[in-house]
Amino acid sequence: MSVLLYIIAVLMGLSLGLIGAGGAIVAVPAFVYLGGIPPTVASGYALFVAAVATAIGSVQYIRQRLVDWRSVLAFGATTLLTIALVRRFVLPLLPEQFDLGTTTVQLGTVLMLGFGAILMGAGAAMLRKQPAVMAHPTHLARLTIFGLIIGVVSGFLGVGGGFLMTPALVLWANLEMKKAVGTSLVLIAVNGAAGVAADLAGNASYDWPFLLTFTGLTSAGIIAGTLLAARVDGQRLKAGFGYFVLILGIAVLLRESLS
Repeated sequence: MSVLLYIIAVLMGLSLGLIGAGGAIVAVPAFVYLGGIPPTVASGYALFVAAVATAIGSVQYIRQRLVDWRSVLAFGATTLLTIALVRRFVLPLLPEQFDLGTTTVQLGTVLMLGFGAILMGAGAAMLRKQPAVMAHPTHLARLTIFGLIIGVVSGFLGVGGGFLMTPALVLWANLEMKKAVGTSLVLIAVNGAAGVAADLAGNASYDWPFLLTFTGLTSAGIIAGTLLAARVDGQRLKAGFGYFVLILGIAVLLRESLS
C-alpha cells in the first residue's frame, strides 16, 4: 500500500483528536483512489476505522460524563438496525452495474458519486456556525426517525455521520455542544461496529494486516491530536478541514462524472 495512505491515516487521527470529528470521512476516497480498494469494501474498512477511532476518542467524554445515554438509545436504536440491514442484506443484492439505456454505470461509480455529495455536505456543515443551545423542547422522536437516514447513509457509504448527528443532537436533544460531540462519538463507534459485524456475518474478506496498521496509525494520531488540542485553535482547524472536505467532494464528483 502507498506510504501516502499511511500518512493520511495519521492526519485523520490528528483531525479527530483536534476537532472531535470529521477525519474519518476522507477514508473512503483514500482507500479507493490510493489503495485501489473497491468502494463496497472501502466503506466497510472506513466503518472499522471510524468505530475504533471514535471509541478511543469517546473515552474522555464518558469519563467527564459528557455523553447523553438517553439520546444514544433514541438515535442509536434505529441507526444500528438500519446499518446492519443495509450492510448484510441490501448492499450484497445490488447489481455490479446499472443499465441506463444508452449507457451503463458501475455500482462503484454510483457509490462514489453519493460519497462526493456527502463530502460536500460535510464540508459545508463544518463551515457553518454551530447552532447555539436554546430553550426548546427535546424531540427524541425526531432523533429516532433521523437515525434511519443516518443508518442508510452510513450503511451504503461507510461514513460515521457525525457531521449530521452533532447538529441534530444540539437542536433536537437540547444538548450543549461538548455533550453533543461526546454523544456523537459514542454513536459512531457503535454504528461502525454494527456495520463491520454485518459485513463479517456476510463472509466479507478484509485485509486485516493493512486495516489494523491503518487503524493503529489513526489511533496514534488521535492521541497526539488530543494532547495538542489545548494549544491549537480548533475553530480555525475546523474551518480549514471543512474547506478541504468540500474541495475533495467536488473532486470526487468531477472524477466520477468524467470517468
